[in-house]
Parts: sequence; structure tokens; C-alpha cells
Amino acid sequence: MRTRAYGAAEKAIAAADTNTIRERWLYGLRLVNDEDAIAPGGGLKQGVTDRLIETAARSGVKLSATEIRRRRLCARAYPKESQIVHAVDDFGTWRDLSAANFPAYDAAPDEPDADWRTDAERKHSAAQRLADLVGEQGVLFPYDMFEPDESTIKELQEYATEQAALTERFAERDRKRAEYLEQLLKAVDGDESATWRDAHLAAFGTDDVDETTEEGDPL
Repeated sequence: MRTRAYGAAEKAIAAADTNTIRERWLYGLRLVNDEDAIAPGGGLKQGVTDRLIETAARSGVKLSATEIRRRRLCARAYPKESQIVHAVDDFGTWRDLSAANFPAYDAAPDEPDADWRTDAERKHSAAQRLADLVGEQGVLFPYDMFEPDESTIKELQEYATEQAALTERFAERDRKRAEYLEQLLKAVDGDESATWRDAHLAAFGTDDVDETTEEGDPL
């Protein structure tokens, strides 16, 4: 369970305008789709509620178990994008929607489930899928992107340039990651059992590990 993602979601709720329905819905979607947080019966695993409350507190937000439950109910009531759009249009505030007990809205049968991920998460997932494809098939130019009888050399060159830039970026990120880990280990005298947050605090005097990221991407 990546608690940092929930902390970021909590900050998004706090930064929203008076109508925070959509942000709370996205939080709920993330939670109900989190295999590390949801038990087989559909409820939260033991300790998850406390961890979410603690994560919110680190973001300066007081979160209750009741509010977490409401966000889960909202996500289960509206798995589709069109459904939450209707809810936002019909209700002025999260309080009003909660009081109405999340009334049902129809969605087209072929509408896919909503994607709760951030742009950074989607980009990371796309890059990982591409890496897996190359690793499994070993092709230089994926056939699901390029048709040998139609794709031009220019298109292949543009793709190669993009991939080279991506590789360079990943190499630089690898260097920064290794350097950062070395600082953490040094700060805790090589104790590999120390938590990330405690090691960061020892190394930099703050427990805000968010400062180790760039443009929202994890190291």
C-alpha cells in the first residue's frame, strides 16, 4: 500500500474549490482498487484505516474513519466517469451528496471504468509496459505501434530519438537514486532495517520524503 499516493490525494482535496466531490471520489477509487488495502470480503484490511488517518495528518488534514468509509461508498456507487459527472452536476457539495447516500446514475454498458491514476502514474505505467514488451519480444520497433508496410523511416527515427531521450532520463534518475540511497545508509550507519522516513530525517533534518521526487515521479 503506497501511503504517499494517498497523502498526495489528500492534498488535492485540500487544494480543490468548495466542491470537492471529484477529488474525494478519486481517493475512493484508488482505495477500492488497492489490493494491498482491500480484504477479500471488500472491507479494509486491519490497520489500513489507521495508516490512512496518519498519512492525512502528515499532510495537515484531520481524516476520520467515517470519511474514509464515505469515499469508498462513493467509489463503489460511481465506478464510471459519466456517473460522477452527473453527481457533481446534481449536488453542490460533498456533504449534500453524502447526505443523499450516493444515489444511482446510469452509465453506458460499454463505458470503461474510470482511471483514478495521476498523469505521472499513467506515464510510468506506459513506460513499464513498453519496457516489458521489449524485454519479452526483443523487437526494436513494437509491432503494435509500427506497421512494416506502412510506417516510414522518419517515424522510426522519431521513435528512436524519443526512446534515446527516455533512456538518458532513466540513467540520470538511476544515478540520483543511487546517490540518495548512499546518503540514507550513511545517515543511519548502514542500518538497512531503518525506515525510509527515519533515514531521510537523519540525513536531511526533515521527514518530508516528497522532496526526493521530481515532477511527481518516484525516485
